[in-house]
Amino acid sequence: MPVFFIHSKDVGNGVVRIIDPLLSHISKSLRAKPGDSLLFNDDQGQRYHTSVTQITKHVLEATIQQIEDPPRTTHPPVILAQALLKGEKMGWVIQKATELGVSAICPLITDRVILKLSGTQEDTHRARWNRIAVEAAQQSERWTLPTILPLQTFQQFLQTPQHSQLIFMAERAEGVSLLTIPCPTEKPEAGVTVIIGPEGGWSAEELDAAQSHNWAFASFGKTILRAETASLAALAILQARFTA
Repeated sequence: MPVFFIHSKDVGNGVVRIIDPLLSHISKSLRAKPGDSLLFNDDQGQRYHTSVTQITKHVLEATIQQIEDPPRTTHPPVILAQALLKGEKMGWVIQKATELGVSAICPLITDRVILKLSGTQEDTHRARWNRIAVEAAQQSERWTLPTILPLQTFQQFLQTPQHSQLIFMAERAEGVSLLTIPCPTEKPEAGVTVIIGPEGGWSAEELDAAQSHNWAFASFGKTILRAETASLAALAILQARFTA
């Protein structure tokens, strides 16, 4: 069952009240009717198990039957810093990364990025990426939504103070396996950021800059993966390590 994200102001007196645009999606796309069970997560982290009592053109009301608190987080948050990918690939990575539990996604402009965005295009793409993340979080029954961070250049990213361990995934570069690279496991606040390059790979200057910042280099061995494949492979490996 998908979980729908709402604001805490939509909850009161034991009832969840929904208006458009979520109302249209639930009533028209899902064809919800009185008596149906729905799950809602609010911005305070609580999950509401509800039963629909009324649906009109203007509002959906659902009676709260159970309130769940979020589960205790036992592994560090994971941030994906992803170089922009062309076509539908970026949206696909955001969708799958959301399903794999990332806490945030930072789109990067690197030397060999093919996709170029103007200010207006960036706003349009970011709005679309947020919609994709919301839909993926609903489908996968996540407790929280990932944050889609503002687009930044690789140089800007270099200058940003980091509060997490940085893992730099690089093809044809010396690096340890992602299965064995040291990662925080008992300090959820520390976090891990995994950085994935574009379709054309990293430039020599970017590799040098990452080394000068003492980022931990990791690889998938001799296999060269597509950028979108590398992102999901890295996240899947980290998720397996943290949930084992």
